[in-house]
Amino acid sequence: MPLAPAAVCSFPNCLRLAVGRGTRCAEHKALREAERAAAIKETHKAYNAKRPASDKFYWTNTWKRKSESFREAHPLCMECESIGLVVPSTMVDHIIPYRERPDLGLVDSNLRALCWQCHNRIGKKVRDCGVAERVEPPKLGRF
Repeated sequence: MPLAPAAVCSFPNCLRLAVGRGTRCAEHKALREAERAAAIKETHKAYNAKRPASDKFYWTNTWKRKSESFREAHPLCMECESIGLVVPSTMVDHIIPYRERPDLGLVDSNLRALCWQCHNRIGKKVRDCGVAERVEPPKLGRF
């Protein structure tokens, strides 16, 4: 099957041929990628500026070590395990959020090992109503 003919660069007033199957020439493709990288960097900067100061705790070596050792001791998601599923834990969550009680940040009784799905479901529930209850997943099939 023959290849389509090369297209002209889509940048205004540029008459060079586009690179590969793209829509821009090499110069304007590089320019577009640089603009996109700068926009992404600004977006991340704006997002991080809105994050609370308590989130800095999660970047400390103390938390990283505690999280790693807790997951080694609890390799399965505690929420999934309570309903009979075997799912590896991918993160450690605070039962009482760290923002509310920073003094309980490293206390084992306030931690639980979760998979991402459970963490996102529980985190949404906490954000919506301020309660960290477990939500039963929907039952599959007729059983």
